[in-house]
Amino acid sequence: MGKMLDIVKERNPELVRTAVELHQSGQIRPDTYVVDLDRVRVNARLVKGCGDRLGLRLYLMTKQWNRNPSINRTLAEEGLDKAVAVDAEGAIILNRHGTNVSHVGHLAQIPRHMTETIMRMEPEVWTVYGYRNAVFVSETAQRLGVEQNLLLKVVGPDDMAYTAQEGGIPLRDVVEVGRRIRDLPSVWVVGVTGFPTMTYDFDSRSIRPLPNMASIAQAAKTLESELGIEIRQINCPGTSSCESMEVISRSGGTDAEPGSSLWGMAPQQLFGGDVGTPAQVYVTEVSHYASDRVCVIGGGFYPDSRVEAWEIDEAFVGSSPETILEDRVRAEAPESNWMDYYAWLYPGAGRPLNAGDSAVYFFRPQIFFTRASHVATVNGISDGSPKVEAIYDRGNHLVSGS
Repeated sequence: MGKMLDIVKERNPELVRTAVELHQSGQIRPDTYVVDLDRVRVNARLVKGCGDRLGLRLYLMTKQWNRNPSINRTLAEEGLDKAVAVDAEGAIILNRHGTNVSHVGHLAQIPRHMTETIMRMEPEVWTVYGYRNAVFVSETAQRLGVEQNLLLKVVGPDDMAYTAQEGGIPLRDVVEVGRRIRDLPSVWVVGVTGFPTMTYDFDSRSIRPLPNMASIAQAAKTLESELGIEIRQINCPGTSSCESMEVISRSGGTDAEPGSSLWGMAPQQLFGGDVGTPAQVYVTEVSHYASDRVCVIGGGFYPDSRVEAWEIDEAFVGSSPETILEDRVRAEAPESNWMDYYAWLYPGAGRPLNAGDSAVYFFRPQIFFTRASHVATVNGISDGSPKVEAIYDRGNHLVSGS
């Protein structure tokens, strides 16, 4: 129990102390993700260095930090200035805040009557799951007098798909569908993609390619040999980091889409030997007692039940930054079918908690999925002079800072 807390205590203890200091002083509200921008910057340099060395194109996967403008600006300063938008909403938010929207349509297809809005953002590539989706893009490109590069999402017979993320062009049909899309006006097929293409194996503590990787590699060869399409991009998303980029490169891929690794939350960083340091914690506040449990204010808990290793089972709880790392309490958070108005602490007999105490959690979040949550980005944690750079709310409205 508590392995996640051990990880952040060992690798970034000052972030935990800073989160308590900011909360207890009223500089941040409860239900806030506190982000160490210094560590984000270092992680970005490592990831970009790996991509440059291997000759890979990198698109930012920003949903984990809710497309936060402050984090995105920091990453752009380190040369990571192209983002993938997993849905139309994400594209609009990224574009509104000046982030370069470079890949759209994957994981969610762009709705038909939003194609013009998204195309005016001038994305480099647009993923389509089938012929009709490509027709919508083609019609819009014709109307605007532009040309749009397409990636075909391809699905092999043994490929993996997460629930509610299914779909794509069956590998057996890629020539037929690819030919029809190739012949559409104002669009160009330039590559293929799939998802996920890799996974972290907790038993071997290493990244391994999924059948999806072989499927898109085969699709690329088939489209080139049978249709004469020049495939310039083999896009390989899923748990992208330095370690996984090595797998992408060996497998013939051209693109990676780092997200979690940029704030040190990829499983190969937390539990394996990949480079990168944790750069976020979630801080909230003790609210009240409810019989044998203590309720803390919720809004930002993300239940990822697929992996036992990062279940929420402990939190740091207290009011003193100096002692917070020794004040651990058994914890539990609501499952995905319950709204997280509150989460629970179980301090046990003889361990009183007080309303207003800080509760600091370390788990693997996807903030865009939460119902509330502020994000506070902080500079200077590493040198002992923390300063809040910016605070944004769940809708990416600036609350304070710049």
